Amino acid sequence: MAPFHIHYSLSRRQRLVNELSPWIPAIAGLIGFVCGAIYLAAVVSPWFLLLFVIPAVVYRGLFAFAFDVIVHPKQPVNVLVDDSRIEVRIDGKCRSLPLDGIIQVFRSEDGATWTVLHIDRSVFTIPASAITGEQLDYLKSFALQAARERKAAESQS
Repeated sequence: MAPFHIHYSLSRRQRLVNELSPWIPAIAGLIGFVCGAIYLAAVVSPWFLLLFVIPAVVYRGLFAFAFDVIVHPKQPVNVLVDDSRIEVRIDGKCRSLPLDGIIQVFRSEDGATWTVLHIDRSVFTIPASAITGEQLDYLKSFALQAARERKAAESQS
C-alpha cells in the first residue's frame, strides 16, 4: 500500500477516554491524600494545607494534562504511515514507531473511534470518519502478523 497521511482533531471526551486511564491510580491516591490534608488542616493546624504542594509536584503530568484538556477543546493530530513506520504528531511532538510493533487495532464500543496499540505501550485514537477501510486494513495486517508470530512462538515452547 502507498504511504498515507491522516489529519484529524480529537475532542476533549476522546482525549479523556484514552489518556486518563493510566492516571486512575494516581487520582485515587490524590483524593485520599487531599482528604487527609484537609482533615489535618481542620483539626490540627492550617499549616497542613502546605501539603498540597506535594501532589502538585509529584503529579505535575496529571495537572498539566488536566490544564491542557480545559484550555484546548480540540487537539490536532497528524498521522503519516509509510512502508515501515507510523509517525504521530501531536502538539508539535513527533513519535515515530515501527509498523511491525502494532499489536492491536480495535473499534470503540460506540463505533466512533479506532484505537491502535503499539508494543512500546503507545496508544493513539483515530476517529472512524478520518480513516478509510483500506488504510485500516493495512494497519490491522501488522497486528494480525504479530498475533501469528506470538502464536507460533507459543507453539514452539
